[in-house]
Amino acid sequence: MPETIIDSHIHLWPESAANAEGHAWMAAVPSLAKQHLLQEYLEVARTSKNSKDFTILKVVYIETDRRYSSDHSQPLEEWASGPLNEIKFLRSIIEGHPEDATMLGGIVLWAPMHCGEAVFDQWLKLAEQTAGELTWQRVQGFRFLLQAITSRSEFEKLVFSQDFIRILRKLGTTGKGFTFDVGIDQHNGGAWQLEVWKDVLSRVFDGGPNRPTTIIMSKSFASDRKFSVLNDPPDHLCKPNMTRVASPSNISSLAEFTAWQECIRNFASYPSVYMKLSGAFSEMSKGRVDSSSVDHLASQIRPWVDTVFDAFRPGRIMFGSDWPVCNIRGPAEDRTWPIWKAIVTKICDDRGLGQGEKGLIFGGTAAGAYHLQTE
Repeated sequence: MPETIIDSHIHLWPESAANAEGHAWMAAVPSLAKQHLLQEYLEVARTSKNSKDFTILKVVYIETDRRYSSDHSQPLEEWASGPLNEIKFLRSIIEGHPEDATMLGGIVLWAPMHCGEAVFDQWLKLAEQTAGELTWQRVQGFRFLLQAITSRSEFEKLVFSQDFIRILRKLGTTGKGFTFDVGIDQHNGGAWQLEVWKDVLSRVFDGGPNRPTTIIMSKSFASDRKFSVLNDPPDHLCKPNMTRVASPSNISSLAEFTAWQECIRNFASYPSVYMKLSGAFSEMSKGRVDSSSVDHLASQIRPWVDTVFDAFRPGRIMFGSDWPVCNIRGPAEDRTWPIWKAIVTKICDDRGLGQGEKGLIFGGTAAGAYHLQTE
């Protein structure tokens, strides 16, 4: 029987938003400035040479950092029109494309975490109204990218504020319990981002609500993490710097690695924090990864992966492709997805994981953390 996969981290956008007006960051990444829709994602996944061995059961959509105005003197629906248009795009999928709607198991929306609790509460109501009942049922969490805040004082001012801590705590107790995806970046932002986040977690969870928020960290290889107050999955292995390692055997001697390792272990000490296996290609090279050998690439990231597995265990680790962002530095351009899937499979096999544990990584963990309906 083919294995089923829940991809916990993909991005989509229509042609109308595939430009710098829709996404400011696309000006620097023109290769992504074209539509990326669910059927295109599935085409790539299904053309894998081993595609007969698995089936994509569900995907989790992660917000795409739509452009919004820094002028907050206007009404929220005006300065945040970009993220609202993103919700309308998702609603058009859910209500207009039944097959895609079935595949789109969970949605993680942008939220104005930097604007205080009152604005956040207003955003929740506005987002729900814009989404409509069917789409809102798929909304499982929120994300706000912190890694772009490269000033430590500004970063700490935000994340240590009473409003920020209250919002994180509130997410887990609001409605069905929302998750929070965190984006932080050791590689480009600095190791201090991880150190500061340790303090944030202690403030959120120590003496917090009985139903804590799930925090999901992605790109844990770097510093892009996803969190929710009850469930907190780190985004993209927390974006560690993998470019300076000539050989995995010398990694333990690098202070940068040991600092990342200590933070990952600290994050794992909180039961409602989860980690995504995603985003590694972005941290392995300053340009395109120059090898498509699954064995070689798996060996290069092994020190980071071993740390994550030892700290979190399969029940709090989930597979995520980061499609289509994975194509930017991935070794096979638009066909990078199958390589990442093969790498994660090899990592699981090399660690001697059984089918049950693999099932958690490739779907079970994401289903639980994001409250996905899989039947």
